[in-house]
Amino acid sequence: MKKVLLHCLLFFSIVFSVNAQKDTAKALKTVSEFDLKNYKSDPKDRLIFEINYTSWMGISDVIKPDWKCIGFGFYTLFDKPIANSNFSFGYGLGFYGHNYSSNAKFAYQFDSISKQTLTFIDTKKDSYKSNRYNERSIEIPLEFRFRTKTKTTFKMMLGAKIGYVASNFFKIDDANGKIRMYDIKNVNRLRYGMNFRIGVEQFCLTASYYFSEVFTDKGQKGIHPFSIGIAIIPY
Repeated sequence: MKKVLLHCLLFFSIVFSVNAQKDTAKALKTVSEFDLKNYKSDPKDRLIFEINYTSWMGISDVIKPDWKCIGFGFYTLFDKPIANSNFSFGYGLGFYGHNYSSNAKFAYQFDSISKQTLTFIDTKKDSYKSNRYNERSIEIPLEFRFRTKTKTTFKMMLGAKIGYVASNFFKIDDANGKIRMYDIKNVNRLRYGMNFRIGVEQFCLTASYYFSEVFTDKGQKGIHPFSIGIAIIPY
């Protein structure tokens, strides 16, 4: 009788052990980060640093930008996943610095008919060490985002941004010394355009184009800012 009881206890312990192992394996599989069926999106891409080549489209061919057109961007965003899909929305606030280094020269002309001061761009013919225009803007980015559910995450973002030029200046360093002129006349303070990023993990290629023009209707027409560069996304 004792042997029968022992055999029964041994049998039930083996069955219980096997079932427990199956349940544990199932639980581990369910909570796996890369389980496509049970995948749950988590907020990501909330801190973005950009190093860009910044320039203008629509400028005259006689204006030659150089390699010193380096700008920076910093953005902090909320990331809202769409259910358990690969997609999410991003929105937040950022800072953008646009730098245009070239042989351009800003000049003013008074229009006696309209009684207004107009801004136009000419070429600087004298030699110089530095000759650049700089803008610093506060921006609100809005993004539609895609991320894969793979171990190495591929990501792509398409969005829009609207901003305000908080400050601008033109800096010249030539034989006459260093001159910095603030608040260039007739600069369009409103900035709006589209942005795009594509890459893997913490590194992406990024590009922006602004539909808004650099100047108001009192300045040179048809000039639009753009940038291309690298985005670093640590968090």
